Amino acid sequence: MTFSLDSHSVDIPCSGCGKKFTETIRRLKQNPKITCRFCGAVNAVDANQLRSVEQSIKKALDSLGKGFGKR
Repeated sequence: MTFSLDSHSVDIPCSGCGKKFTETIRRLKQNPKITCRFCGAVNAVDANQLRSVEQSIKKALDSLGKGFGKR
């Protein structure tokens, strides 16, 4: 099963000013450093953690799909 969160967006609070901005997961995986357009602070997201969560969800969905085939 193909699964990707790349097109989904997430709100990220700035570590400098606290204002939130929205980025796609694809953008965050490609470049995990985001400069806040409000205050200029550089915010870093753990891209490996995003990939890990995506893989965990994919495995759970694959397992669920296999369970349906056992009936």
